[in-house]
Amino acid sequence: MRFWVVLFCWLLASCHVYKDVTVENVRQLEFQEIGAQGIEGTLKVTINNPNRFTVELTDADIDLSLQGRKVARVRLAEHLLVPKQSKNEYLLKIKGTEANFEAALSSGFAILFADEIIIGGEGYVEGKALKITKKLPITFEKPIKKSDLKKKKT
Repeated sequence: MRFWVVLFCWLLASCHVYKDVTVENVRQLEFQEIGAQGIEGTLKVTINNPNRFTVELTDADIDLSLQGRKVARVRLAEHLLVPKQSKNEYLLKIKGTEANFEAALSSGFAILFADEIIIGGEGYVEGKALKITKKLPITFEKPIKKSDLKKKKT
């Protein structure tokens, strides 16, 4: 029995069955709630899944920054299914704790006078496919238009 398990694992590794899912573009950040409990919002991102199977993004842990200042630590609020061999834009629902309001406020002043805002993130995204879970490191720093940084009106 062990032989078959080892052979199966070797075949998976040698055939490069799994290719990394990548976040290729971060285009918009929208806040639904900013308060003492933390933040809630959405990130509009382009995700590329080159695999021949659907991948489920189950978790994320990302230090989110604006203009180089960490403003919050965010997690994925909902799972997301990424279809096989696709490259699409998605709205990732995020929830943040450990919000740094001083950094957010100072970033807010810098944003007033800039045409573009640098949004950055560092952490990991966790995905699951074929009953295998994998954590992928993620680092991004992208300029977005000031109009793409929104606070949703309620």
